[in-house]
Formats: sequence, structure tokens, C-alpha cells
Amino acid sequence: MRLRGLRYLLQDERFERPTRRDLVTFGGYVLCGAVYLAIGVAVTDFLLSFWVALAYILVTAWLVPLVVRRVL
Repeated sequence: MRLRGLRYLLQDERFERPTRRDLVTFGGYVLCGAVYLAIGVAVTDFLLSFWVALAYILVTAWLVPLVVRRVL
């Protein structure tokens, strides 16, 4: 089996490059992850708890953007 290269993907009409909005969303998730790790370095129990991580992602990736969109 031969793997097709990146050039093939870029020439394919079905391949879509991410939009600016997609990149902003991805950046938001990366920022949330970086803040989570920074807090986890300071407070190890925060990093090791599944339920705290779930609540953190819920707040930072869903509720904060929802509030920001409503305010703006």
C-alpha cells in the first residue's frame, strides 16, 4: 500500500483548509489545555481528578465562550 503525499491532499477538491474561525476555536482549546496544565503543576490534585477536569473543560470551553458571545 502506498501512502499519498501532502501534495495529493492539497490538490484534492474535497480537502478543505481550516478557516480562521476553525483556527480560533482550536486556539481556544489549546489555551484551555495550557491553563489546565499550569494549574495542575501548582495543584496536583486538580490535575489528577477526572471530574474536576470535566467541569473545567465544561466551564472554559463552553460556558465562557457562551457568555463572551452574549456580551459582545
